[in-house]
Amino acid sequence: MNERIERIVADVALIASFVLSFLTHENGALVHSLVSLVFTGVLLHHVKHNWTAYRRPRLRSKWAANQTIALLMLATTVTGLTFWIAGEDFALAHGPLSVAAAIAVIPHVWVHRRWVGRLLRRPAISSSESAQ
Repeated sequence: MNERIERIVADVALIASFVLSFLTHENGALVHSLVSLVFTGVLLHHVKHNWTAYRRPRLRSKWAANQTIALLMLATTVTGLTFWIAGEDFALAHGPLSVAAAIAVIPHVWVHRRWVGRLLRRPAISSSESAQ
């Protein structure tokens, strides 16, 4: 599989697991936790592939969007794991943090919109391929 297809599959998996994580919070702690752990794994894959771009972006707005979403996702994951292990007494921050993380996705995608557009555009067909 080429890198472009791999990134599209990874981004679709990231979006699907993110949405499923929100949709399963009413289905019980076990289902929500398992789906959220899958989301965390896919998110770590996303960060691993984009680590250089996230660490040193050219624009300060990209840096702020990247760091904000990273901190919110980390805090949401930690409070979710704490809630799962320690019980409902520690669940107070998990809901508001997850909503804040979901809202932070919007500026993160916005500052990376050109890259997303390039990824989704079809590659140009070379003249040697079109002649065949």
